[in-house]
Amino acid sequence: MKNILVPFDFSEVSQNALNYAVKFADQDPSIHLHLLHIRTENESEAEIRQKFELVLQKYDHPLNPKLQTLVMTGELISTIIELQEKLEVDLVIMGTRGAEIDEEDFVTQTSRLVHQADLPVLVIPEKFQKFRLNTIILSVGQEHIADRSPLYVLLEVSRKFKAQVHVLTVQKTPVAVAYSEVDESNENTLQYYLEMFYSHHSFSENEDIEKGILEYIEKHDIDMVAIMPNTHLKIGEPSEGRLTRFLTLHSNVPLLVLD
Repeated sequence: MKNILVPFDFSEVSQNALNYAVKFADQDPSIHLHLLHIRTENESEAEIRQKFELVLQKYDHPLNPKLQTLVMTGELISTIIELQEKLEVDLVIMGTRGAEIDEEDFVTQTSRLVHQADLPVLVIPEKFQKFRLNTIILSVGQEHIADRSPLYVLLEVSRKFKAQVHVLTVQKTPVAVAYSEVDESNENTLQYYLEMFYSHHSFSENEDIEKGILEYIEKHDIDMVAIMPNTHLKIGEPSEGRLTRFLTLHSNVPLLVLD
């Protein structure tokens, strides 16, 4: 993981995401943080550069990663997708204000990004202002994991911080006593791809899968939740992205969308 892109509009939300990104880089000189600001009609480039100077001064420390700034015009999501190949972006770290639980149709730039972009996105909630990465929950469904490649990103994050990965499956029906063939296959996949960082697989029953995940996170002092929105799909089959959108808006801990 060498290039991390951080959308930055000088708000407290984006500042909080940048603080997390700097700590995530963890004194690794090989990681480059690229701060992207989309200029509006009311902003001059000179004004933006002046603001960026203050940001760069704040993080000017030998142990911090080098920050590089980008000022562009256009639409945020399409600009990020365009920069993905140009900068060889490995990960986007983006802040979010979230939404209330009953705001089903609430859409943010962050929730749009995780739905549209074909790259890993780490979403940092506005109120999450600490950095600790010991335990990650990977939420998977009851279907066969068809695309295993996103697990490499999770392994890289786990290896970097020596974080344990707890796998969680929330299901509406009563939890079965024995593993099914699909469970066995997924278990073997997770053990193989996550190596010694894989801890265990928990099964939980809840009529509301999304809320079941949030309850598990709250009860078990989790540092990050990870999801693989496209790994259970047959090639070419679209996803409505309900779980991804819900967790992007409502998770109280960082959400790693592995895409």
